[in-house]
Order: sequence, then C-alpha cells, then structure tokens
Amino acid sequence: METIVYIVKYTFIAALAVEAVLIARAIISVALEKARAAKSAPAE
Repeated sequence: METIVYIVKYTFIAALAVEAVLIARAIISVALEKARAAKSAPAE
C-alpha cells in the first residue's frame, strides 16, 4: 500500500512539473510574439 502512495504522489508531482513547463513555454512564446510585433510596428 505504501508503494501505491509513493507512485501516486510522485506522478502528481511530475504532472505539476510538466504543466509548469508548458505554461512557461506559452508565456515565453506570447512574450516573444509581442516583442516581435512591437519591434516591427514602428517600421511600417
């Protein structure tokens, strides 16, 4: 029973880590898109 608790616990922690990475990637991509748009806007 103790093994199942550890498996569930560490699976949950791993899932949280993956979600954090995905959220960080999304935020970085939005920031890069905004930076590109802001840089190219005055050139028009």
